[in-house]
Amino acid sequence: MKLEGASAGQYQTMMLVGIRDPEVLTDIGNFHDKLLAALYDRTRKSFPAEELGEFHISLRMYGWNGIDGKPVPPGTPPPPEIGMIFVATADTQELATAIAHACNPYFFHFPNVMNKEIPSYGFMLSPADVPCGQFFEFRLNHIVALDDPFELVRIEYIDLAPRPTEARKVAVHG
Repeated sequence: MKLEGASAGQYQTMMLVGIRDPEVLTDIGNFHDKLLAALYDRTRKSFPAEELGEFHISLRMYGWNGIDGKPVPPGTPPPPEIGMIFVATADTQELATAIAHACNPYFFHFPNVMNKEIPSYGFMLSPADVPCGQFFEFRLNHIVALDDPFELVRIEYIDLAPRPTEARKVAVHG
């Protein structure tokens, strides 16, 4: 028998941009790491530590390694564009959204090469942040070997057929 379960987690807010900047696309991994470090730094400087609690920021680079997050094989040519998703995770929806607001300027304009003109990436929504609500975490994935497949199952039968007197009432009122 397979047992699965989930529990309520924290809250998330996301933002999305499209990037065609060749300087970013030729060094996506380094850009990701520098931007993520800058976003964490900005967040920590924008909120008191006791207010932040346990939070997390992730960047997902769709079109590069956005699904599994693993490094791409060496020599892989850069894509013509990527979609980058920012996800702030915090104890409340209000805090997750406030983190997104604090990170917004960096997320939409972070340069891969410093001391050059500040880029602007394409964002599809205005306002740019999308509150996603509470997420649920997969917590249980277990297989139980049983001799009898009904050993851990309770079955209760309920007869929903109308009784003869109830059937007459339906006919009278119907």
